[in-house]
Parts: sequence; structure tokens; C-alpha cells
Amino acid sequence: MRRSPTNRRARGQQADAHTEVTAAVIIGCGLTGLAVASELSRQGVESVVLNGLECDGASSLQPAPDPGSLPERTELLRLLRGYAAGHELDIRRGTAARGLDLMRGTGIPAPVSRGLKWAINTKEGVLLADTVVLTGCGQPQLARLIRSLGFASAPQPRSALRGAGLYLVGAGEAISAPTRELVRQAKRAAQDISARNAAHLSSPRLRTFTA
Repeated sequence: MRRSPTNRRARGQQADAHTEVTAAVIIGCGLTGLAVASELSRQGVESVVLNGLECDGASSLQPAPDPGSLPERTELLRLLRGYAAGHELDIRRGTAARGLDLMRGTGIPAPVSRGLKWAINTKEGVLLADTVVLTGCGQPQLARLIRSLGFASAPQPRSALRGAGLYLVGAGEAISAPTRELVRQAKRAAQDISARNAAHLSSPRLRTFTA
């Protein structure tokens, strides 16, 4: 019997009535986002999948995939949707991310553990997570996001983002990557996030909040 959204969300910690806490937030519920969510599920990491990142007036249209890859992508998407439904993954197709904020130190509200540092704003409230996966975001939109988060001046912005817990999968220049490359990126990101999550759970400082 499927759990209702209310029951599912109740299993997580909540800082207040409009704030939810989860291990990872995936922005984009297309093929790439579902691939990351499915891989995280297999590794025992819960996530919330949102329906993309709202644009500030810019086009969010993605380039059309190679027609020759459409049958493969269609079949893979069918399988991923079936996995998501069968394993009751938290897919919120009607909710988009309105913005991302990197919270540091005392900016993280109690009683949330200090390891949870990304705040994702939506129309329904705020999601707090240690990691974020951004998918299906074009290069102009990605460049604006990197600037807004203060990573534009980093020698290697993408590495700096990854170190802070923001993973880019099928985003930027990779938005039109072949299907197999997108799946490879999704698996690698999920493995990194799983290891990161395990490290946080094993930290004595965090056990009080993750029990």
C-alpha cells in the first residue's frame, strides 16, 4: 500500500511547519534526475526530486536529443518511472525550485544538524539538504547560478561546487550528452553522495539528529 505524501514526509526531520529535511534534493525530474534518484535509492539514500529550477525570464528549453537515441531514452525513462513508482520515490512534479542558498555555520536553524547546509526554496516552503543535484540546466542559467552562489571566482567552479555538495549531472555543456554518458554521470554522483551521507551519519556530532 502506498504511503501518502504526508506520511512519507513525516519520517524526515522538520525545523518548523514549512521546512523539511532530507539527505539530497534533485532538481529536475526528467531522465537524468530520475536516474540519480533511482541510484540513490538503491544505495539507501532518500531524496526529494523537484520539477526543475525556475528561470528568471530566460528560456529553459533543452536541446532536442539525437533522434537516433530516442528509442533508448524512451525505454530507459519508462524503466526509471516504473522504479520510482514501485519504490515510492518522492517525485514532486508540480513543485519547482525557486532558488538555492548555501547556509553556513549559525545560519542553519536548530535542531537541524550542521551537516545540512543547502536551502532549496519552493512554493511550499524550504527543503534543507546536505547535497543537491542539478540536472537539465542550460549553460546560461548555470553560469548565473554559479555567480549568485559566489563560486564564479573559484579556479575550478565545478569542483568547488561539488566540494560544497552541489553536483551537476546533465547540466551546462553536458545537457545534450548521450544517454549512456548521462547515466554514467548519474551513477558517479549517487556514489559520491552515498559516501558523503555515510560519513555524516558516522559523525558523533550528527548522531543526535539522524537517529
